[in-house]
Amino acid sequence: MIDNKLDSVKDNFIKYLDSLGLSPKSHKNYRSDLNHFLGWAILKIRSFGSFVEGLTEAVPFFNPDLAEEYKSFMKENDFPSKTINRRLSTLRHLARFLVSTEVIDADFMAEIENISFANKSKSRLNPVIREFRAHLETQKISANTVKNYVSDVRQFLTWLEINQPESSA
Repeated sequence: MIDNKLDSVKDNFIKYLDSLGLSPKSHKNYRSDLNHFLGWAILKIRSFGSFVEGLTEAVPFFNPDLAEEYKSFMKENDFPSKTINRRLSTLRHLARFLVSTEVIDADFMAEIENISFANKSKSRLNPVIREFRAHLETQKISANTVKNYVSDVRQFLTWLEINQPESSA
């Protein structure tokens, strides 16, 4: 696994964030959003057959299609609209940073727009996850715990889908 010290693009982006004078909470959110996207992107890129472990190695794969697919992934998995838009904002900062430091030539986020708050629908939620959520709610589990369990199951099912070997039909 790549040592974080060798992930120079990530380190430089974090230093860039430090220079913006962000509040500690905003800085934490940017780092969290970056890590979420990076985890998703690494799994996605590996599904293409390329082994990457960090931001520096993943950057050559960044393009508008990948960004749009990440946005769709979050929408389909019922992430809160505010979270999606905040993560897209983080990626816009990352893209501008990468262009300004000449790591990439083009802004892969230039055409990616925020989602509207009316754009999400609970009906798009996987029926198995919907039933799991209902079961948890009948068990009198706290709303935050339900949310966390459902999120974990969504991420697992996404991972499973990405890593499932092709069946010969």
